[in-house]
Amino acid sequence: MVDVLLIQPPFPPSGEVQARDVVLCPPLGLGYIASFLASRGFTVRILDCAILNMGVDEASLEVKRLEPKILGFSVATPGYKNALKIAGEAKKFNEEVATVFGGPHVTFAAEEAVKREEVDFVVRQEGEETMLELAEALLRRSRRIEEIEGLSYRRGNRAVHNPPRLLREDLDSLPFPERRSLPLRLYKVPASLITTRGCPYKCIFCSAGAMSGGKYRVRSPGNVLAEVKHMLTFMEPDFFFIADDTFTIIPERMRKLCKGFKELEVKWVCAARANLVNREMLKEMAESGCFSVQFGAESGSQRILNSIRKGITVDQVRKGVKWCAELGIKPVCSFMIPHPEDTKETIEETKRLMEELKGLGAQLFVSFTTPFPGTFLYDHAEELGVKFLTRDTDKFNLTTPVIETKNLSLEEIEEAFDELAAISIETFPKELDR
Repeated sequence: MVDVLLIQPPFPPSGEVQARDVVLCPPLGLGYIASFLASRGFTVRILDCAILNMGVDEASLEVKRLEPKILGFSVATPGYKNALKIAGEAKKFNEEVATVFGGPHVTFAAEEAVKREEVDFVVRQEGEETMLELAEALLRRSRRIEEIEGLSYRRGNRAVHNPPRLLREDLDSLPFPERRSLPLRLYKVPASLITTRGCPYKCIFCSAGAMSGGKYRVRSPGNVLAEVKHMLTFMEPDFFFIADDTFTIIPERMRKLCKGFKELEVKWVCAARANLVNREMLKEMAESGCFSVQFGAESGSQRILNSIRKGITVDQVRKGVKWCAELGIKPVCSFMIPHPEDTKETIEETKRLMEELKGLGAQLFVSFTTPFPGTFLYDHAEELGVKFLTRDTDKFNLTTPVIETKNLSLEEIEEAFDELAAISIETFPKELDR
């Protein structure tokens, strides 16, 4: 029996793609909650169903075996239905188990979620402190549910939403996320870490800004490097993946981190905004062990970039890729279609840019634009001329088209996607150069 079992639910397969194929990293959000609860004396386990290729039935049996008092789920949109199924099965085994849903999907769909009988509580936004206070209320009777900020729950047939919780400013005071109990050998990128939280930008397709209230918070370079050193005590990773939404915002912080990475002689990769890098910064990154940078290019049309509030220019993408290639950093660029204002002509611009970046040595990815709850695109779809083809959350996986736009039919979208995907596939290496 454990106090708390934290689950990353199975993702529904998409065609021939299995969950394990798309899960690159350990679930760091659950890792942070696990270590935070453990530091306060609770027994906690993490079950990553996706990396274990564990289906709903198998996961439900594992829940029965572990007998948790609190069952928590990290819920992204495509895993929502499977989380509900496991929670429902858990309540058949034990009516007293408290089911808690957190993550981006239910943060923005809390009203709907807590009205379901499978869901007892929803933790909105970041989860460490809210989960701790909930565990104290349920297992130690030391708090009142009504006083826990950031919590939603049900009273009769009514959804109750407690006031929001102020986001933690001091990230250095959090214990490092739990990793050692996870099957690290199964992850393609086991050595991942988060050095910042939040995003100050307001791209219409992304919920990161809404999850953080637009607040950008950073860990100190010393704290980040201490975590890297800690990870090196129990793993020998080929490289470290910095899983931040926006990593390169503060140049002085970047310089200190680069100095530390260089001293530790580690390899690392990250994502960056094209408007927040320059050749000097990238040179320093390369010299400190960075061998790949991913840019969210999104579109080859400046008009489209402006319409989605991306805050970058096509030329900045070109320069970022060119600089990376010159400095020995593998550039990676991601694109998506259809944006609300996309036309056949703007997609041709995207196609031309992808061909150009391919010629510069970039690896390219393309996905279907997917309006997730919490995004401006989701909330304002109708006024943007976007029509949902389905509301089935299983389909919100970036590889299945779920919208049509005012300018493009489903057939036109799929045809354009196939053309862009063909360019993308040509850039795939047999394995990422290191």
